[in-house]
Amino acid sequence: MEFTIGLLITGSFILIVTLYRLRNVRQHRGLQHQIQEAYDVSSLDVSGNTRYASCYSHTWVMDNITRKSHSRIGAMLQDHLANNTLLAGMWIGLIVGTSSMLLTLLLVQSLRTIGTVIVIFVVGALIALGPGGPRYSENLLDAVVKNQIEDLNAQDFVYVKIANDTIQRAVIVNVVLASVFIIIAPWGDMLPTLLAQGIAIFTVNLIWEPAFFLLNVHIAFALFYIAAIIGFSSFVCLKLGQRLTSQEEEAPTVHY
Repeated sequence: MEFTIGLLITGSFILIVTLYRLRNVRQHRGLQHQIQEAYDVSSLDVSGNTRYASCYSHTWVMDNITRKSHSRIGAMLQDHLANNTLLAGMWIGLIVGTSSMLLTLLLVQSLRTIGTVIVIFVVGALIALGPGGPRYSENLLDAVVKNQIEDLNAQDFVYVKIANDTIQRAVIVNVVLASVFIIIAPWGDMLPTLLAQGIAIFTVNLIWEPAFFLLNVHIAFALFYIAAIIGFSSFVCLKLGQRLTSQEEEAPTVHY
C-alpha cells in the first residue's frame, strides 16, 4: 500500500510543481507575440544554431549564465583557496566528509522510517526540479518582460521563442511522467516484485548464462564478457542521463 500512496503523492507533487511553472506562461507567450508584431523576425534563425549578439537577451545570458559571477560565499572561498590552498583543502574535505555522513544517516533513517518508498519521492523530486534549461529560460523571460518593447529588438525574439519552447517541452515531459506515476499507482505494490524479476532476468540471461558458456572455453573470455557488459550498461545509462539533463548542440554561428 505504501508504494501506491507514494506514487500518488509523487505524481501529484510533480503536477503541482508543473502548474506552478505555468503561472507566467501567458505573460511570456504574450511577450513573444509582442516582439513578433513590433519587429520583422521572418529572416531570423530560431533553431538555436545561430547566436544573435546584438540584443538585451544575449547580454543577459552572458552576464547571468555564461559569465555568472560567484556569490559572496563563493568569492570568499575562491580567495581562500588562492591564498591558503592547504588549509582550504582541509576545510573543504572536512565539510564534504561531514555532509556525506549526515546525508547517509538521513537516508538510512528515512529508509527505516518511511521504507523504500523514499526512492520514489527522490525520483519525483528530481523530475519536478528538472534540468537547468527551463529554470534559466524562466529567469531570462522574467528579465526580458521587464523591459519596454522599444528597448528590445528583433533578435530578442529568438531568445524568447527558444526559452518558451524549452519550458513547453519540460512541462510536457513532467505532465507525462506525473500521469504515468498516477496511472500505475494502483499496481504500485507490485513494483518491487517486477523490479526484482527484471534485474534477475537481466542478470541471468545477459550476464551469467553467457559467462558460464564462455567459462567452458576460457576463464579470460568469461571475465572479459562480464566486464564488457557491465561497462557497456554503465555507458548507456550515463549517456541516457546526459541526454535527459542536457541537449547536445553544435557550435552556433554568431550573428552581430
